[in-house]
Amino acid sequence: MELSSNSVLKMCEKIQSGKAKDVEIKQILVELGNQKRWAEMWGISHALRVEISWIKDAKNDVWVDIGTAGEVTLNPPIGAQLPFQLWIHTHPWNAYWSITDLRTLAKFCGLIQEALVLGHDHSKHTVCKLPFGHSLEEGVEPLSTWTDEPCIPYEVSK
Repeated sequence: MELSSNSVLKMCEKIQSGKAKDVEIKQILVELGNQKRWAEMWGISHALRVEISWIKDAKNDVWVDIGTAGEVTLNPPIGAQLPFQLWIHTHPWNAYWSITDLRTLAKFCGLIQEALVLGHDHSKHTVCKLPFGHSLEEGVEPLSTWTDEPCIPYEVSK
């Protein structure tokens, strides 16, 4: 399904007027993520005034969770196939790895290949260097397996 920028704006208006249904919101978020339209994903999250989580599994199936104004946790869906290719979530304004995010990255080290946090006009990206199915060597900190990358503006990430 191809989404126009106008249809995304209309969805934001529906959300703000309280007329959007959860299923519609999740469908548009699935498509925006598949099309790598990060700024518009963040815009939907901002219109909702909550954080959202988007995850794609090894079969290319996508699940979306709607969190609260201050948090969304990664809840691996029943039936999903590991490894998760990409986990995306939003923050209310700035993209950074929060304490909750860092705990999630440590816990799912080797089970998520790539993660992205979206802010108002930029994103922060990381890739797990531990291949799926491999164990951490003794004494290795799980967070050390993730790349440390700077925030980048959405225009650069296209």
